[in-house]
Amino acid sequence: MNTQLSTQLSEQCKSRLYRMKFEAPVENVAFVMADSREAAWRIGKTVMAVLHSVGIQDVSVHDIRSFRELMRTGVSEDEDLRIFELAASDGQVDEWTRAPYFFTDDASLLGKWAALCADLAASLVRTAIRRAR
Repeated sequence: MNTQLSTQLSEQCKSRLYRMKFEAPVENVAFVMADSREAAWRIGKTVMAVLHSVGIQDVSVHDIRSFRELMRTGVSEDEDLRIFELAASDGQVDEWTRAPYFFTDDASLLGKWAALCADLAASLVRTAIRRAR
C-alpha cells in the first residue's frame, strides 16, 4: 500500500477534529469538528438521533478521541491517516474505518478519506492479480 498520500489535512482538522464510535442505533464511526470533547459528544449524539429517527437517549457514543490523541496512538507513516485506524499491531494497521459518518464538510478530510479508499482498492486489485498469476 502507498504509505504517503499527498492530500494533507487542514489546520481546522488538526485543531478541532474528533473521532467517535457509536454502539447504537448503529455500530459505526463519525468525524466531527468541535471545540471540545463534550461539544463533539453533544453534536454526535444529536446528529445520530436525527439521522436515525431515535431519541437522543437511544444513541450510545464512546471512545471520543481528538486529532492529537489519534496521532499519538496511530502507526501509519502518513500521520494524517492515523485518524482512520481502528486497530493495529506490530506497527501495521489491521483495521481501517469503513464507511464513516462525516459531520463536517472539510474538503481536506473528505479528500484524505477518498485518497485512502482509492489506495486500499488499488492494493486489493494488486493482491488479486498476484494471486491469479
